[in-house]
Amino acid sequence: MVYYVFPLIVFISSVYINRTFDYTKLIRLGSYKNWIVAKAKTLLLMDLYLIGLFLAATLIVAAKTSFSMEWSDIGKINESGNEILYTLQSRFSNPFIALLLQIGLFLLTIFTVQLIMCILYAMYKKQSVLHILNILLFIVGIAGFKLIPDSLSFLETPNYLLLFHGVERFNSVVVPFAIMVFVLTIAILIIDNIDSSLVNAKQFFIRNYPIIIYGLLCLLGIWFNVERYVNEDVPIWTGLTVTFIGTTNEMYSLLSFAYYVVIFIGFVYLVQLLLQRYLSEMSYFTIIRYRSMNRWFLSWFPKILKSIVILLFTLMAVTVSIAILKGYAIMMPDNFFQIIYHFTTNGFLQILFYVLFVIIVSLLTKDVLKSFIALLILTIFMLPGFRLNNFMPVGLNSMGYLLENVSIYSISLTLIGYIVIEIIVLLVLLNKKDYTF
Repeated sequence: MVYYVFPLIVFISSVYINRTFDYTKLIRLGSYKNWIVAKAKTLLLMDLYLIGLFLAATLIVAAKTSFSMEWSDIGKINESGNEILYTLQSRFSNPFIALLLQIGLFLLTIFTVQLIMCILYAMYKKQSVLHILNILLFIVGIAGFKLIPDSLSFLETPNYLLLFHGVERFNSVVVPFAIMVFVLTIAILIIDNIDSSLVNAKQFFIRNYPIIIYGLLCLLGIWFNVERYVNEDVPIWTGLTVTFIGTTNEMYSLLSFAYYVVIFIGFVYLVQLLLQRYLSEMSYFTIIRYRSMNRWFLSWFPKILKSIVILLFTLMAVTVSIAILKGYAIMMPDNFFQIIYHFTTNGFLQILFYVLFVIIVSLLTKDVLKSFIALLILTIFMLPGFRLNNFMPVGLNSMGYLLENVSIYSISLTLIGYIVIEIIVLLVLLNKKDYTF
């Protein structure tokens, strides 16, 4: 199924989609939606034919064996090498039910992948896109369950091709079906609106791909960190703490450091892209329009403040939601107020410091890239031996400080002091009489 049948069906489907695309047929069908529906019907019949052929081959091979509608005694033996039968017989009272569910899951997965292939081809009309998808599916299929950690098991292709694999990974019969139905529903919604939004969708992804990639990295990181403590009976707010633990004077791990950089420095990178546009558009006409640099600055900076607030509350809501879904205990710890205060208030102050730092360096050097490089250099002070007893205002919103004897309110005062200095420097730069563009 994983090494031969699935790659073969995907390859045949990609060849069929590419070779049968014709603009005259597209004109006759009237829309991309109708074209995808027509292809989907043919591909579904092809899937049923291949599954029927596979079942026929299985029956021919088993022609001389005894027939029974009950599980054999061998299936009840829990030994290495017998995981498939043992897992299925422990979940299903009848092998016929397991067979039907296996066929249903495999067909659902294959058909969903084929719809995605049709959508991608309608968007790009390039065979290379299908080839890339084939390679990715093949790599994830044959090696994903060995390379992907258990916390990200929802990304493993075998979980949706083999019933016993999905049941064993998710400890549920419903979950693999539910995930594929969810993906199929999204694909159908895209197909239903593909004609009206095809051009807009391309422009949207091209224009917002950094934000999309950033959001996916945030989501994967939250899922991974929450999964690490899923069996330790901890409350949801502790899950928030360990997810954004960062680094402190006494605690450091490469994984926590890397995730901190992705979340918070990554957000500043998005701000840097926006800043680059604002600076490139700034000219004498801009000053004439806003009458001063201060008004020009205040015309867009409140949007960044709003985005910082949205980021923090979104991260909190997503983390808590995933923790609840993973079975974390719903209870209020004794330091609940400190957790919320440190994550929101100190988180806001820390990101604000990063943003102001990037703006100041950009105005001084007239180069946005140099400002971001300077910020990355500052992250060195998050490493062991470089923290200087929290003298440098970097990584001070790490949730690990809640686990140490450090006053989170003194952290707030430290960040406020640095932000005041940054505001003074920024005002001096914005009110320069000889400011050049």
